[in-house]
Amino acid sequence: MTEPCEYPDHPDRSGWERYFASAADTYDDEPFTGATDAEIALLRDVLRFEPGQRLLDVGCGTGRHSVPLAALGLQVTGVDLSAQMLAGARERARREGVEVELLEADARSLPPMAPFDAAICLCEGAFCLVADGVEPLAHDRAVLASMLRALRPGGRLVLTGLNAARLLRDWGRGEVAGEVDLLTLTETSSYPGEGGASLRLREHYHLPDGLRTLAEAVGFEVEHVWAGGAGDWRREPPTVDDYELMLVARRPR
Repeated sequence: MTEPCEYPDHPDRSGWERYFASAADTYDDEPFTGATDAEIALLRDVLRFEPGQRLLDVGCGTGRHSVPLAALGLQVTGVDLSAQMLAGARERARREGVEVELLEADARSLPPMAPFDAAICLCEGAFCLVADGVEPLAHDRAVLASMLRALRPGGRLVLTGLNAARLLRDWGRGEVAGEVDLLTLTETSSYPGEGGASLRLREHYHLPDGLRTLAEAVGFEVEHVWAGGAGDWRREPPTVDDYELMLVARRPR
C-alpha cells in the first residue's frame, strides 16, 4: 500500500501530478526520449496515418510524440494530468510551428470530444501509473475504457505498458529497488517530488495474456501484443528481457 504523505502547499494534487510537476523541466533529458524518431516511424507504419486524421495522445507529456505527428498533417489532441508537462508541450509546438490541442485531464475520464481515428498512450504516460487510493487493475481498465470511448468505430490504439515478466524475474534475483506486491503485480517506489519531498508511488505491471484479456474485456479487438521498450519496439512476442509490452488494438466497427 502507498503510505500517505502530507503536502500542505497543494493538498488537492495527486502523487503522480506532484512527481511530473517536479520532473517536467528535465523530462526531455531522460535517455529514453532519444528514441522518439524511431517511435514515430513505427507509429506511422503501424497506424497508416493519412493527413487530416484525428489522433489522441493520452499522457502526452512534453509533446515529444504529439508535435512531430502534428507536423505530418494530423489533427492532434494531447491529454495529460500535469499542467507543467503540458506547458512543455506548448513550448515545443510553438518552436516547431505546429498546432496541437492540449488538454489537462485524467486519462480515466477523458472529456467528451469528437471521435478520433487513432489513439496512442506511450511510455507509461497514464497507463500503469496507479492513481492514489485506486485498485491497480481498476485504474488501467478505466484508462483503456476511456480511450475506447474516444475512438471512432474502427479506430486503432497503440499503447505500451510495463512487463510483469521482467519484474518477476528481477524480483526473484533480488534486483528490484521498490516494494513488489506479487498479488497485484505492482511496485511501490520512492520518487522525488517538488521541494525535495519524497513521493511513494505505485506502478502496475502486466503479463502479455493479461494485457490482451484486459483490453478485450473493455471492448477492444486485440491485433498484437508486441515487445516494447524505448528504442526497442519490435513486432515480435515479448520476452522476459523486455521492459515494456506494446498493445495494438482496434475499436470494433
